[in-house]
Amino acid sequence: MDNLQIQNMATTYEARKTEEEIYKFWETNECFKADAKSKKEPYSIVIPPPNVTGVLHMGHALDGTLQDILTRYHRMRGYEALWLPGCDHAGIATQNVVEKQLAKEGKSRHDIGREEFVKITWDWANDHKSKILNQFKKLGASFDLSRARFTLDEGCSRAVKKVFVDLYNKGLIYKGSYIVNWCPRCQSAISDIETQYENEEGKLWEISYPLKDEMGAIVIATTRPETMFGDVAVAVNPNDYKYKDLIGKKCVIPLTGREIPIIADEYVDKSFGTGALKITPAHDPNDFEVGRRHGLKSIKVIDEQGRMIACSEVHPELHGRDRYDARERTLRMLKDHQVLVRITDHPHAVGKCQRCNTTIEPLLSEQWFVKMEPLAKAAIEKVKDGSIKFVPSRWEKNYLMWMENIRDWCISRQLWWGHQIPAYYHKKTDEMVVALENPDPDNYRQDTDVLDTWFSSGLWPFETMGWPDTNSDDYKKFYPTTTLVTGFDIIFFWVARMITMGLEFTKVPPFSTVYIHGLIRDENGQKMSKSKGNTIDPVEIIEKYGCDAMRFTLTSLCTYGGQDIKLSNERFEYGRNFANKIWNASRFVLMNLTKSGKDLKLDPKDFSIADRWILNELNKVIKEVNENIENYRIVSSGIITVTGM
Repeated sequence: MDNLQIQNMATTYEARKTEEEIYKFWETNECFKADAKSKKEPYSIVIPPPNVTGVLHMGHALDGTLQDILTRYHRMRGYEALWLPGCDHAGIATQNVVEKQLAKEGKSRHDIGREEFVKITWDWANDHKSKILNQFKKLGASFDLSRARFTLDEGCSRAVKKVFVDLYNKGLIYKGSYIVNWCPRCQSAISDIETQYENEEGKLWEISYPLKDEMGAIVIATTRPETMFGDVAVAVNPNDYKYKDLIGKKCVIPLTGREIPIIADEYVDKSFGTGALKITPAHDPNDFEVGRRHGLKSIKVIDEQGRMIACSEVHPELHGRDRYDARERTLRMLKDHQVLVRITDHPHAVGKCQRCNTTIEPLLSEQWFVKMEPLAKAAIEKVKDGSIKFVPSRWEKNYLMWMENIRDWCISRQLWWGHQIPAYYHKKTDEMVVALENPDPDNYRQDTDVLDTWFSSGLWPFETMGWPDTNSDDYKKFYPTTTLVTGFDIIFFWVARMITMGLEFTKVPPFSTVYIHGLIRDENGQKMSKSKGNTIDPVEIIEKYGCDAMRFTLTSLCTYGGQDIKLSNERFEYGRNFANKIWNASRFVLMNLTKSGKDLKLDPKDFSIADRWILNELNKVIKEVNENIENYRIVSSGIITVTGM
């Protein structure tokens, strides 16, 4: 840059023009492409893959900025740094989007068939995954696009099938009946993270269950009277003196007359309602566990559409009725029979499907499960012995609490979009074979379910490096990865499963450090959502203020403790002003490093005391910044985009 160019530099930082030119230069020169043959020490991060359905949101922007800072820092320090990008196929969410598009054409997936539906969904996904990665480029992301992966690509599919078959052969995957979160709208089991809980003003109904062969009754309290037809017991706390003499006796379900036992179980809270609970194992996860402890049979009375089943246990008037219609009719009949004792207001949390907001139905269903307790042992040990470190360390307790009380994981979903389960059934005998490929397509049909999206993303750190080919250059150079950066909300659903799967299949932790940050909230501390209208679009912020302004603002608000971040549009003016100061400081320096159009030669012998003091202060800052980044105190490091590669 000659003196005239420096003199003509804009006095105000023109972010859009400058950042686009710099990123284009980086791309053209493949500055972010990692070399698996390099002799340099490796440093690798895999991106938490954003859903292919989404667009870049502020959570992605924060997460990506932190990963980018760490990657650039280690690249500048001489490491062979790899930041591997990619997208998640997002089973339920993607299928919902495509089904809505079909509905506008007056079609359903059943009208066009599975093969055509999957083809259409692939076309949609291929279009959208490139859009998301392009938005990350606007963020200044220094990831290696040549290694971009998708959780449904051929390599990931091969890894997923091998993991499933191996776990099945070890007896760690099984098929059985269990309580799952079921969405009647999506017609699938959904994971805990896909279930969001909303407080609702409900009711608590107290119903009198007559005692068998004697006068009197036991009054139970319930929030779901329509499930009473699936009751298999009434439970009381063994230490509740009120019911001591009733334990072991039988009572009768009103409206049907079926006899059920009165049992004692410490699960019952003496202070809730009347202190007596109806036990319906097929429609409540806690009741299911009580039923298992007492050897009770489960009776299913609500189907997958959320309607009452036409069976002998259900009152004939309710056969085929929607569950809420059935509730109102059940209450009317209970009132007519004078067994509805009392109604009280009862605000409580109700599970909703994250995708469609339908109230979920806890449902006994035949699904595929992973036995997690045997797998969790190594994952617990490696955190306790320091092989995997959580930053901040307080999140380790949350991780261990969940892992030490882990339950089996339901991994099947009743969808068409996803990794189809590699189990095959003989068309005549129904004999089941679990294998990498269909043993005989003419005589065997494949299981129609697909795997939970978290199953494939649980393999992400090693499947993206070429596993099961452990001799691949990327696997040998960059696995295990170094750092995982993510929010605390998916420690259980993603981080724990990656650790578990990584240890089981590679025998080493998939990363050594888990850096946990807080979540982005609006200025009032509320969760951002489109329905609330309080979201902030990072692409719009970049267009208005510039990428560096956004990165600097986000990192300056990101505390070491992982607290949530309150954010408003006005906050980004702070980042823009800082970026402008850096620009003008650089302009001032460049203007004073040239003389008569030639670069000024600096000789340390000519330095004044002031010069030496400035350099000393600079060294102090450099040392402090290095120490802070090494310790994951990354406040105010987001401006690194324009200062290095």
